[in-house]
Amino acid sequence: MSNHPFVPLRHRAVRLLWSAAVISDIGTWVQLIVVGSLVAAGTGSAVQTGLVALATFMPQGIASPVGGLLADRYDRRKVFATALMVQASVTTVLAIVLGMGVRTPAVLTVLILLGSAAGATGAPSYAAMQPDLVPPDELMQMVSLGVYSWNSGRVVGPLLGSAMVLAVGPAWTIGFNAFSFVVMAVAVALVRRPFRPHGAPGTIRERLVGGMQAMRSTPGCWHALVMLGLFNFTIVPFMGLIPIYVRVGYGGGTGLTGLVASAQGIGAIAGGIVVSILATRYARSLLVGWIAIGVSVALAAYALAPNEAWVIGIAMVLGGGWSSMFIALSAVIQRDAPPASRGRVMSLMQATLGISYGSGLLFIGVIGDTWNMHGAFMVGAVVGITGFGLLTLRARNWRRAIDGNEVLPQPELAHC
Repeated sequence: MSNHPFVPLRHRAVRLLWSAAVISDIGTWVQLIVVGSLVAAGTGSAVQTGLVALATFMPQGIASPVGGLLADRYDRRKVFATALMVQASVTTVLAIVLGMGVRTPAVLTVLILLGSAAGATGAPSYAAMQPDLVPPDELMQMVSLGVYSWNSGRVVGPLLGSAMVLAVGPAWTIGFNAFSFVVMAVAVALVRRPFRPHGAPGTIRERLVGGMQAMRSTPGCWHALVMLGLFNFTIVPFMGLIPIYVRVGYGGGTGLTGLVASAQGIGAIAGGIVVSILATRYARSLLVGWIAIGVSVALAAYALAPNEAWVIGIAMVLGGGWSSMFIALSAVIQRDAPPASRGRVMSLMQATLGISYGSGLLFIGVIGDTWNMHGAFMVGAVVGITGFGLLTLRARNWRRAIDGNEVLPQPELAHC
């Protein structure tokens, strides 16, 4: 395995798709921050602010399995491009609604929900394409590129969104996100090669059950999925609740929200680079164990941050920890998923991430509204590390499953 974090960019198709993905992810983060800030300012509620982020990610729980079926039956490139154009259309409607002066959280949330459902339908096809774009020893770096793209959007999007809202208003700002989906669709169309699956026989129910059985019967996929779900429920909700946390905890607005989100994105990019390099030197399970401890401690520190500077700094650490965890574990799922059912397996991963994140947003948000956000994040940190400890004690073969065929050092410090 090459330890160069950007080695997949030597392939033309990867360069084309990744460049467009950066633009699209910037647009997505522009929308998240702008709409989240509008709702936070208008309602002052952690739950209603969390619902905006929930609408962005929760559709994965329903739409991703449908997308997995499509990814294992039709040309994955065409499925993904079609989904992107639907997203562009719905986001254009959202921009028009904002331009008409509508600020009702329910209306905005429904439109975001529809656009996100289209994106979740196409996402398994894109994930299933990735192992066909690069050699097996570049797969982890390929997954890392997606994290760099998403978090480049997280860095640039909030700052760009804040500036665009002041310059042209929220409607045109969301219009930029609609355009970014078109850019991505064009890039997919320019990858002039088919990504046809072998095809999955049987009824829809049989194919869904087949995907679930493939996930459950593959130890690496199953263990990685459970761990990702746990930390998506307990740790990751801090991202969607940044707007309300900085407002009620530190008196900040869109500007501070953008700084915290951008810091988290910078940390995520750095974390992705570091874990891609360390994965060539240490066993994957060792890295996962240390990251689990690190993100839980970082969330506790985030809950206790005494001022805005600490919030920004710790958000950077949290971003690095979570991106490292996601890269390490999602690469395991892509590594071990059977090729014929890869689309369905990846859709189950995305569905689990969407459901666990959405549930976590509500869980942490309700605690925040009932008690306070500081206490809510502390609860998330405690539940996260406790859950990881219980999972690893119960599943004694988790290290073998996560490491697969890797033969790398396992120092004594790995016994965590």
